[in-house]
Amino acid sequence: MRSIMFVFSLLAVTFPSFADSESVPVGIRPCCAFGTDLQAEVGPIPVPLYSIKNVVETDDVEDHSFNDGSSSVLGSLFGAEDEVNGLIYTNKGGFIDTAHVRDTADFAFYLFQRFQSAKADEAPIKLTDELRQRQIVLHDLSQIDATERLQANAELAGLLAFRLAQWHEVAQWYGLVSVGSFKEYPSAFSPEDLYSNMLGARIAVEMVMANPELSQEEYEQTFGEHFEGHLEALQAQDEDTTIAKIKELDGKWWDSESRLPGKWVLRTRDYHFSLTLMPNGMSKGNEQSIATWAKWEQFATLELNATDELGEFEVITQDLKDKQTWTHNDFQALANIAKQKDMQDSHNHNEQLSYKLDK
Repeated sequence: MRSIMFVFSLLAVTFPSFADSESVPVGIRPCCAFGTDLQAEVGPIPVPLYSIKNVVETDDVEDHSFNDGSSSVLGSLFGAEDEVNGLIYTNKGGFIDTAHVRDTADFAFYLFQRFQSAKADEAPIKLTDELRQRQIVLHDLSQIDATERLQANAELAGLLAFRLAQWHEVAQWYGLVSVGSFKEYPSAFSPEDLYSNMLGARIAVEMVMANPELSQEEYEQTFGEHFEGHLEALQAQDEDTTIAKIKELDGKWWDSESRLPGKWVLRTRDYHFSLTLMPNGMSKGNEQSIATWAKWEQFATLELNATDELGEFEVITQDLKDKQTWTHNDFQALANIAKQKDMQDSHNHNEQLSYKLDK
């Protein structure tokens, strides 16, 4: 029992709150590696009596809290908070990770508010570090025609929130530590992540376009309704079906014999970045696209500036190492390097892993 309480004490770390008058979201919720009844270990020692079901149903997404960093890992995973997160299977969108949906939506809502009030000489929007210093650099939003300003601000906010999600996938692979001392290898490039993130961006844009004056309280109160509507459109399934679908992929997408936070819990990764996505693992499904939003990216850019946090960037090419500032244009090169390294390591690990998913 002592060992399980020890792991719970690690998992219950609370993110430091960055909430202030501008309500800057922390950016990540403590959930969810792909799989069900996930097992854990501390170093080489398996933890008995500990597992995470990791599954929710449509009704579970009703409550939403803007992520200011006050939610604990334990609370999110085991329902101690009002908001509950996990995986849900849909017939049209494959697996949806509700935490990823919410994270991107929160960032899109926050950035929209900042863009709406931005001045011509607006300073960069500083965000918390993720291996590199993250900031949104504005390029005079006032140049946008007044008749298009609302749409531009909304879609640009959604796009950059999704760029932040893309970067998070990269950072996880390169050694990001968000909770305690655990690196996030088993979540990096997970097949359901970015499709879920894009859904969150679309929901937030839908909400602010319908009500540009939406307050944070109103956003929290109405988010669940919008989220539920999209899940129903994607034909979300019940908990038992989701668990069955996850178990069908045991040994393909994930490995029930491996333990968190081990990297090889996740056996299939999707390293391809795009603004148009189909759900992975499905021959037919609903395509999502935010490609048209990219026309506004000339007015604001996500920049990742070098810090003293080196992560595991020693494996990248010299041209990337020499660049003080990275943008989304560098993400695919970083992902390709990760893919090559994983393919090499998987042979050493004696694993038959998948790296290019059939759409």
